[in-house]
Amino acid sequence: MADFAGLSISGRVAVPDDSDWDEARAAWNLIADQHPEAVALVESAEDVSKTVAFAYENDLRVAPQGTGHGAPPLGPLEGTILIKTERMRDVKVDGETARVEAGVLAEELGAAAHENGGQCFLPGSSPNVGVIGYSLGGGFGWLARKHGFACNRVRAIELVGADGELRTVDAENDADLFWALRGGGGGYAVVTALH
Repeated sequence: MADFAGLSISGRVAVPDDSDWDEARAAWNLIADQHPEAVALVESAEDVSKTVAFAYENDLRVAPQGTGHGAPPLGPLEGTILIKTERMRDVKVDGETARVEAGVLAEELGAAAHENGGQCFLPGSSPNVGVIGYSLGGGFGWLARKHGFACNRVRAIELVGADGELRTVDAENDADLFWALRGGGGGYAVVTALH
């Protein structure tokens, strides 16, 4: 068992002995009964980087989770640090583009886009779905037939790779990874923000 006291992040690391453990490990989809080794409640990309590096040094897997709508396929998470991004809620809308951190919900991006001249983004069917999971899972929503899938509107992805390094990928910088993250499936990186 890893000594999680060695994982120093600006957020919080929850472990099974904590009084709020059941709340920390819970997903939005309550059918998933998650039992990770610890839960990193991260607040920044740097927190994610430190958590991934710690997991690597301690022979643990990582599983990122925004809301936990798609938690059941992850399984029980033995030998895993669950990285919850729900505290990463920064949204910046600039003209016709936006940058959203990994914990941003659809309703938050929708409100920010509306405040920016009455704009809209390509939402799904629920306001409490995470923008990252929805967009990178394909992003088929109500406006898809007219305006296309949300994943096709992603211009850049900020992430932490398996080596713990912070990177930004786009069509010119690591195009294969950029393609794979936009609906290709697989656990290639922990996404910290979308553009």
